[in-house]
Amino acid sequence: MQWSYIEVPLRYGQGKDGVDQGPSKLRELGLEALLPEGTAKRTIRVLPESEIRENEEHLKRVDGVLYTVNELAEAVHEEVQANRFPLIVGGDHSMAIGTLAGLAKTGPYGVIWVDAHADLNTGETSPSGNIHGMPLAAAMGMGDVRLTEVGGRERKLLPEHLVYIGLRDIDEGEIREINRLGIKVITVEEVRTRGADVIMQEAIAYLRERVGRFYVSFDMDSFDASLVAGTGTPVDGGLTAAEGKAIVAEAMTADELIAIELVELNPSLDVEDKTAQLAFALCETIVKSKENLLLES
Repeated sequence: MQWSYIEVPLRYGQGKDGVDQGPSKLRELGLEALLPEGTAKRTIRVLPESEIRENEEHLKRVDGVLYTVNELAEAVHEEVQANRFPLIVGGDHSMAIGTLAGLAKTGPYGVIWVDAHADLNTGETSPSGNIHGMPLAAAMGMGDVRLTEVGGRERKLLPEHLVYIGLRDIDEGEIREINRLGIKVITVEEVRTRGADVIMQEAIAYLRERVGRFYVSFDMDSFDASLVAGTGTPVDGGLTAAEGKAIVAEAMTADELIAIELVELNPSLDVEDKTAQLAFALCETIVKSKENLLLES
């Protein structure tokens, strides 16, 4: 299978400048040289800030988010249909509205969501109104119709096709929805005590049994706050660098993996590029894990 590399320099889903620079920072560190020969490369367009008109209290900068996620949905759909494996790099996590919608156009799939946050808010439940906390709610048909209908009116994801890893900063409304919907949650403590490889094997088996194909969305704030100054919402008690790399390495062993995305690297908040270097190491793990599997086969 050929690879695809999709950059999404989006920042309108949250309130801090700089997260749009994540893709360019990784290129500066040498990401393009890592990519396999023949990788198709795309950059998704972002609305200029001067054209942002809709800054609603409960859906901040919604037109800026919609402009980009609609284009991303089409790009992801096209790449998967062309039998290419997308590595998608952002940008804030609102971009996943587009990823989820694009994948849904190719058929049912599951999600492993590696994140400190559940991203299950709607405009009505979000304390901030920032759309990077809403992608999974939108994919499951909850919230504002402008978000839920990106890529079509149908639901993009079923709750039984979702696995969370690393949650530890969850809003009350999100807790209620996780419990109501029976979504599978794997805690950092489980990762630490049982091993990243073991919990990933279980997560993949869980999705394989229910839906088959899956993708991984990896938020840099899933790491412990001490490791990721360069992300917008760091949270204590997170993954170690070794655990994060083990999670993506294990995911890459699965034939059913159809895409992987990395979000919320904010170079403007970083200290001595430490977060950027960690994000680069994750990308290196992703690419090299697949290369090693091909050599072994």
